[in-house]
Amino acid sequence: MQVQRSYSGFELALDTDHATLRHAGQVVRSWPIVSVGSLSTSAARVLAEERSDRLLVVERAAPAALAVLRDAEISHVTRAGAWFLVDPPAVMVVRPPDRASEPRAPSAERPLAKGAGRIARWMLLHPDAGALTVSELARETKVSEATSSRAVRQLAERLLLEVSGSDADSRRRLVRASDRAGLLDAISAQGSWRRARRVSWDIGARDVDDALHRIRAAAAQTGRPYAIGELAGAAHVERLAEPATVTLWLASEDLATWQDALLAQPASPAAGRLSARIAPDPVVLDWANTIDGLRVADLVQLYVDCDAAGERAIDTTEMLRRRILQR
Repeated sequence: MQVQRSYSGFELALDTDHATLRHAGQVVRSWPIVSVGSLSTSAARVLAEERSDRLLVVERAAPAALAVLRDAEISHVTRAGAWFLVDPPAVMVVRPPDRASEPRAPSAERPLAKGAGRIARWMLLHPDAGALTVSELARETKVSEATSSRAVRQLAERLLLEVSGSDADSRRRLVRASDRAGLLDAISAQGSWRRARRVSWDIGARDVDDALHRIRAAAAQTGRPYAIGELAGAAHVERLAEPATVTLWLASEDLATWQDALLAQPASPAAGRLSARIAPDPVVLDWANTIDGLRVADLVQLYVDCDAAGERAIDTTEMLRRRILQR
């Protein structure tokens, strides 16, 4: 199906594998199309070196990645509506992005069964654990054996886990990860994390570092569990993008306690503000790691947070994915 777009007298027709730019009815340039899901800065540098004669149709990209493409004069369009079309030396068409991009299409994949996300997370965080029985997975992840069995069955049906052993007793079967990347994608696609309740607070912090200092002090006062997520948490792993706000994962019953301890007031998101979120699964709090005196969400949760954060976190998302899958 062909898509027609117009800007400043130019018309761009996008087909499934070809694009044509016209002006006043005359063909100015045509390109073969290459679709790109997420474009990181490092991937953009590779494309810049290849210098192939293609039009990139980019679903989402880090701002720095698009800058690399522009500097290399590589033609591209984005889902947000931006054009950068070059036919040197005569034509250059630059269209700014629309103010709002299309929402992400919901996944058609059946949601993970209860406990499946937790088991997938545990296996990604413990790559050296080897093969475990269903009973051992239940014990490690603190779910019932029945829940563990159903979760393993669903993940195995998706070819994300390999199950071997006795058909007579599912609890004696040995389970190991067969597709770690698929496990990570399945967790990231879980809507419960994207829909988790969010409250924006002003805690009087000047910037992110000041907000983290206040959280550290409040944690000592309350003694309640928490986990720093998204870019503020990922910066403790590797700082690729400067966080503007802090995401704080909390238990629902602790929300009021933390609000009192931080002297927090409801406010719109802004630099130095805190985004308090209610964790759909308590393991995000239980499995956090202590770094620099703060509880930082595990690598999988940081990946899920940054993957949902959009273009500003693409480079960080790629870094976290690489670290998880290379463990």
